[in-house]
This record gives sequence, structure tokens and C-alpha cells, in this order.
Amino acid sequence: MLRLMIVDDEQIIREALSSMIDYTSLGYKVIATAKNGMEAYDRIRDDYPDVVITDILNGLELIERASHIDSRITFILLSGYGEFEYAKQAMKYGVRYYLLKPTDKQELISCLNTIREEKKQKEKLSRRKEKSGKRHFRTKESTV
Repeated sequence: MLRLMIVDDEQIIREALSSMIDYTSLGYKVIATAKNGMEAYDRIRDDYPDVVITDILNGLELIERASHIDSRITFILLSGYGEFEYAKQAMKYGVRYYLLKPTDKQELISCLNTIREEKKQKEKLSRRKEKSGKRHFRTKESTV
């Protein structure tokens, strides 16, 4: 299961995001919610989520700081702003998922499914490289 964190300054939105989707059926476990970027940053340091859904106001600074802790975290930004400047800044930090509020449930599910599949593929590739490296190392070792 992938570990998911939800960050939004509005409690009603945090609660709605937490309950509107059956995350378990998608392969996710909601491990934490946070009301602002500072709280989220502390939770990221403690809980190491795989995916963070955050609103834009908390998200941009959070992404910049959190990427120094763990660059493997995937962020989904939610924004009430359709302005390109916010999206451009988000892209600068490597964000690929920028959804407008009110958030469309199916669009969020689609993002989560894509992220899950991408992470699975990266994990498989990493395991293959690791196995390949071990075989290569043993081969060298046995010829000495």
C-alpha cells in the first residue's frame, strides 16, 4: 500500500478528501492529514508518505522543503486558481498533477491510479537493476 497524506487549511476540505474516495481499494492508506505546510512538513519527516495531496497555498513551499527530505514523494496540487503562474511554479518543483478546485473525484482517482502504476514500475526496475548488479558482482568475484 502506498502511504498518502492530505494537506488543506480548511477542515471541511480535508475531511471531504479523506472520505470521498475509498483509498484502500486504490492501494493507498491515508496515514495523516495536516492543516498547513508547517504541520505537513513535520509529518512528512516523521511518516514518509509516498503521495501528498495539498492545496496550492500550503503546497509550493512545502514541496520545495520536502523535496530535500525525500525526492520520491509525489505531490498532487489542488488549487482554486487557474492562473498559469501558479502552475508554472508548481512545474518548477516537478509537480505533474495540478487539479482545480472543486476537485473532480474521477480526475483525482485517475491521478492516484497513474501514480500507483508509475511507482510500481519504478520499483520493478529498481529490483531488476539490483538483481543484475548482484549477479554481475558475483560473476566478477568468482573469477578472481
